[in-house]
This record gives sequence, structure tokens and C-alpha cells, in this order.
Amino acid sequence: MLLSVFSLEFLGAFVTALLCVIGTAAWYLHQQHLKYDHLPGPPRDSFWSGHFPSIAKVKAAGGVMDDYFIEMSKTHGLVFRLFLWNQVIIVCLDPTCIKDVLVTGNHPKSIRMYSRFHNLFGVRFMGQGVGSLVDSKLWKIQRMQLDQWFKPHLIRHFASEFNEFCDRFVELMETRADGKTETHMLHSFKKLTMHLLYKVAFNVDMGPFSEENHPFVTKMKTALSGVAASLTNPFVAMNPFNWKFCRDVREAIKYIRESARQQMFDRKLARDRGDYIPRDLLEYLIELKEKYPSVINDEILLDNVLTFLLAGQETTANALNFMLFLLGENPECYKKLQREIDEHVGAVSVITLNELEKLSYLDMVLKETLRLYPLNKITSRETKYEFRLGDHLIPANTDMIVSFYATSRLEKNFTEPTKFMPERFQIDSSEKFSKYAYTPFSIGPRICIGKKFAEIEIKITIVKIMQNIDFELVPGQSAELLDTAALRLKSGTMCLLRQRKMESD
Repeated sequence: MLLSVFSLEFLGAFVTALLCVIGTAAWYLHQQHLKYDHLPGPPRDSFWSGHFPSIAKVKAAGGVMDDYFIEMSKTHGLVFRLFLWNQVIIVCLDPTCIKDVLVTGNHPKSIRMYSRFHNLFGVRFMGQGVGSLVDSKLWKIQRMQLDQWFKPHLIRHFASEFNEFCDRFVELMETRADGKTETHMLHSFKKLTMHLLYKVAFNVDMGPFSEENHPFVTKMKTALSGVAASLTNPFVAMNPFNWKFCRDVREAIKYIRESARQQMFDRKLARDRGDYIPRDLLEYLIELKEKYPSVINDEILLDNVLTFLLAGQETTANALNFMLFLLGENPECYKKLQREIDEHVGAVSVITLNELEKLSYLDMVLKETLRLYPLNKITSRETKYEFRLGDHLIPANTDMIVSFYATSRLEKNFTEPTKFMPERFQIDSSEKFSKYAYTPFSIGPRICIGKKFAEIEIKITIVKIMQNIDFELVPGQSAELLDTAALRLKSGTMCLLRQRKMESD
């Protein structure tokens, strides 16, 4: 009897506490709704989850979250608010307002958005690396040091390495160039970009392309899958069925960080011995700690190693993959680019930046590829004070999102925005658009640090491929996207390759 009374009292206390929690959460959400109801935006699907159900429907139909932004802008304008559970975001697709958000407004990165990259499933991931850091002072210290390695005049010296790795890549592709073997180009490009970046940035040779993937490549893939899962579902780690997956991700991150730690240790030993030290990115990272020992430690250096490996490998491979897919779908553009390369480069074996500067159509094709499929499709900033964005007053501590993907696919910003038309970037093109409508590398102080590096790597790779190989898409592929940490084609682009036959043959 006494036990029953105790059980009832415990149950009553639990229910009362639960109701208090639910009531407090409901009151908080109601206050959030009132705070932002003066702004335009679609009606909420749910009091609790906000607009998540509508976004989920778009993604289930093969779209990405940014497609939902495009659809909402048709009714609610280019600046509107969305509710995502307890979070409110302001979506900004207007070029003039984008300038205010990313350039003149001096807004810091969103803590709520970028803190997801600091730790992943309980282990340190990108931490306080330059890509995810929200502390403006510490970010400036890192950015000023690392910017030096990415200066255009220094990147020119990497052209020989770019050529060497692209030659090795083409040699591997030629072994499959029988017109029958289906080649998964995204997998191939990921191997190329990882091997090249690791050698150029950290002076580590990952071995021949023809061999099985280096463990580092496999671990990086696992880590990226964890990022994608956490962005798609913030509660993924709470599901017991996902615990093994989360454990695998944690182990992969630990492996990557320990590998990077060993490289830093080996580099310090080499310096102490007086060995030859290349002026690679690793050297600039070590010097960063030497210059600012009070604020930079080894963990922050490891954060930056992961940042550059993730940002420099995955995004560049995806861009190459999208470029091949679009050329395969647009044979007239394919032939026009091939003719330009034949005319201005021919059979030149070492592609220098001088050759690349002659290839104006290649530059247009790359720009149009990145307009449709930007390397990073989204960025966010946080208002530290009440801020007027266009005609709208935005409360303090609000997250503002700029979708590069959505902005460059709006009819208000571009003619026939979903059509692949490289000529729109021709100097004398009749189409005029704001530079803030086309920002695939972001814009302003936090513009992608590796912009020039990626552009040169992509261009040399495409030139080498088109010099030596003809390709066509395996029939029946769709353009359906996977909305992960970075945009990528679900098919990965399957191609049939053939040895190149010159027009005169």
C-alpha cells in the first residue's frame, strides 16, 4: 500500500514536471513567434516544428532545402522568416541585402549554425579552425597568416604539382577508356583531389591512384557522412539504432586528427634536424602557433588541418563532377570547349596559368557550373544588435541565412536560371546581374580562402581530361541531388570513356 502511494506521488510529480517543461517550451515558442511575426513568411506547418514538414516534403521529392527557399520567395519576397523548431532564421536572397549581410554589415558567423562543426557526436571536429570559428579576433589572426599561402603568386608555383597529379589521374582513366566500362567519376575525382591536396598542402604522398583507397580517404568519407547526418537531423545521435554509426564517425575523426598530429610531430623533428622543409600549408600552420603562442595551440592547428582537408577535397571533387555532368548533358558546350582547348593548348603537356588565361570559354563553363551548383550552397550570419535589412527590422541575436544556390536560381536575378548557359558570363553578354547574385565562394571578408587554388585545380584537370579522353554520360542518369554537407549528384556521374580522337584523325 505504501509503495502504491509512493508510486502515485512519483508519477504525479513526474507529470507535473513534464507539463511544466512543455508549458515553458510552448510559452518560449509563442514569444519567438510574436517576436518575428512582423516579418513576411509562410504560415507555420506546426506550432512545434515550424516549417520542417514542408522542407521535408521538398527533400523527399528529390529537392534540397534551398528549393523550398526559392518557392517561398515567389510569394513572400526575397527576405522572409522561417521557423525551424525553436530557431528562427531570416532567409536573404536579395542581392542588395546580401551585400549588407556579408560585406558592409560586419556580422559575425552564427554561433548556433557553426557550433555544429566544432564537435561531432562528442569528439572535437573542426573546433576553432578558420572555417567554423565565430570569434572574430581569433579568426582574423588565423586568416591573416593562412591567406599568405593562398596568394595568387604563390599558387602559380603549384602548377607543376597540379599537372603531375592530373597526368597520373588521366593515365588511370585511360585504362578504363574502352567505351564500355562505366566509371564513377565522383569517386575518381575524390581520390584525385585528396591525393593532390595532401601532397601540396602537407607534403604527404598517398601512393598510386590505382591502388585501394588510402585509409585516410576512407576515414574522411565516414567523417563527412557524420557531418551530413548531423545537419539533416540534429537528433541523430539520440537514436539507439544510430549509435554504431556515430561510434564509427567518432573513430574516423580520431584517426584523422591523430594522423595529422603525427605529421606535425614529424615536421617539427625534421625542422630540428635541419632537413629541407617545403613552404607548404603545414609550415604556415606551425608558424601560426609560433607567432601567437598565447592563443594558438596544437588542437587549433589540427582543427585547421581538418578544415582544409574537408573544404578543399570534397567541394572541389563535387565541382569537377558537376562540370562533367553538365558538359555531358550539353554536347554543343562540350564541343565548343574542346575546340577552344585544341586551339589554344593543343598537345601541350604542362598546363601553365598562361595557357589557362587563354581559355575564356573554360572560365565561363566553370562559372556557370558554380552558379548552378556552388561549392558551398549556404552561409549564415548573426545579428548582434537590432538591424534593418532592406525594409525589415531584424531583432538582435537572429540568424540570417544566405543561400548561394537559391539566389543564383531566381528568375529575378538571372534569365532562364535553371538552364546551363556559359555565355551569360561573356564580357559582352547582354545579360546583366549583380555580383551579389553570383557568389559561389561567398563574398566579403570571409570569402573562401581557397578560391584561386580550387579554380586552377579544376581548370587544369578539365583541360587534361579533354586533351586525352572523350566521355559520355551513361544513359538514364538523373540530376537528383543529395543535400549533404556539400551538394553532390546522387548518381555520382557515371561515364563511358574513350581515347581521344583528334578531328584530323
